[in-house]
Amino acid sequence: MTKGKSNGDERSSGTVRALLLVGGNFHDFDMVRRRLLEALGADERIRTTCTNGFHDLDALKAADFLLTYTTNIFPEGEALAELERFLARGGRWLAIHGSAAYIEFSGPEVEIGGIKLPGLTDTPDRHPAYMDLLGCRFISHLALQPFTVRSVSDHPIVAGLPPFEVVDEPYILELRGESEILLESRYTGDAPGYVKGPWLEDLPRPQAVLHRHGAGEALFLAPGHSCGRYDLQPFIAEIEPQVGPWGNHVFLEIIRRAIRWGGRIPSDAS
Repeated sequence: MTKGKSNGDERSSGTVRALLLVGGNFHDFDMVRRRLLEALGADERIRTTCTNGFHDLDALKAADFLLTYTTNIFPEGEALAELERFLARGGRWLAIHGSAAYIEFSGPEVEIGGIKLPGLTDTPDRHPAYMDLLGCRFISHLALQPFTVRSVSDHPIVAGLPPFEVVDEPYILELRGESEILLESRYTGDAPGYVKGPWLEDLPRPQAVLHRHGAGEALFLAPGHSCGRYDLQPFIAEIEPQVGPWGNHVFLEIIRRAIRWGGRIPSDAS
């Protein structure tokens, strides 16, 4: 793992072709899609195509900027090759929260906090080529809780930001290849419902990981949990909605800056 300066080239004119990929399970994908579309729509030069998987190869081929908010959705075959080509040619990819997560259930049924799961949640490395392109892989998380996130870089996405508190799932990540850490936190504790855990070493925990591939870059942002009232069916009929960091103004500023980064849009653009 290394830290260093990033390429600061910016797009000064013309439109930006963004591909927004949102889908999966166990999260409030409709709410997040709306928030991301609002942020993308704030700049009239950004033209966004929406999808829920990696099947639209023409859209990926045409894209300058890829945004993903997913769980258990991965490219296979030609789609995986196209994602690699997207990065190699200079595309930028903002992947949020569950985009680094492959999960499956292992063992007998368990009940965690009133939620009946078909087994403990496991995270085997089933999609190594995808995780290598992203630069990290989700391993486990502690119970949903407040924790403080701090900038540890002068990269424009996080430069000058104050520490901020989120109520989120404290992620445990495995880094893949050379990375620049932009945000960190510290936490220890159990990982209820997960095969891997507890996590008791008091270590810096990456919250934003920038990974370069070819001429392109992938930025993974760990905070971003959300869950609507009915999003955990059939495991539980209803749950108190969880907005996560999507109401936090510093987190939303990071999203706005990441969109400018992804589209190579100057930071002083309106």
